[in-house]
Amino acid sequence: MSDNKGTISGSCNCGSIKVTIPKPDGTVLCHCTSCRKSGGSLASANFALKRTDMEVTGNGKKEFTQKGSSGNDVTRHFCGLCGTPLWTSVADPNAVFVKGGLFETHSIPSPVSHLFAKNMEDWEVVHEGAERVETQ
Repeated sequence: MSDNKGTISGSCNCGSIKVTIPKPDGTVLCHCTSCRKSGGSLASANFALKRTDMEVTGNGKKEFTQKGSSGNDVTRHFCGLCGTPLWTSVADPNAVFVKGGLFETHSIPSPVSHLFAKNMEDWEVVHEGAERVETQ
């Protein structure tokens, strides 16, 4: 794991699985229907990084795979004990999207982009300085 700017660590709701990643520069908010449903929220706060930059410890991880809007597999990893979403894997075997909610409050950087912005509710706003991407 690269460690040139420090790391942050977080865990699932029950504490069975811990995740450590390099301290992120920005958050990616995804508004795709799959992220909305898997997280039970209007968007998913993610940190995009290389799979090799993520350290996972603990037991009980489960996964669910479905086709994404690209037609490629999207695998959602979650705690099999408490159900907390952990990260999402996509067709690129080197990329993961780690869920921001795993980490302590006040450690999450502001959004740099809103993906699948076409799905945003009419009252939602794009954060100042963040890119609006209609799909992906």
